[in-house]
Amino acid sequence: MQFLTNMFQDLRISKNSVEGSQTKIRSYQNEAHVDTLSEKIDQLYIMNLAALELLNELGISEKQIMKKIEEIDLRDGKADGKLAQPTECSDCGHRISKRRTNCFYCGAKINNLGFNTT
Repeated sequence: MQFLTNMFQDLRISKNSVEGSQTKIRSYQNEAHVDTLSEKIDQLYIMNLAALELLNELGISEKQIMKKIEEIDLRDGKADGKLAQPTECSDCGHRISKRRTNCFYCGAKINNLGFNTT
């Protein structure tokens, strides 16, 4: 009986060891993903800063820029700092991925705000 108990314990230990290794790998992958996202945020920050400075140089005030940001934020009906993406093509009604630029089913162009442009 002791032999079976030991064998069962060894199996549980092996299983936990494998799960721990898999968790460690996922942790490294997540860390790399966070690093990539951080780099992209830094790039977007620089691009936005350049755009804002250029707009100011062209005579567009910070108040005008903030008003436009608020207008864009409210396009989805909520002032939450996010823009809801559509889940359906407005031409054919099929569900579309947020990452697509064209509807997979009918080919309608989808712009970055989620509205068909054709």
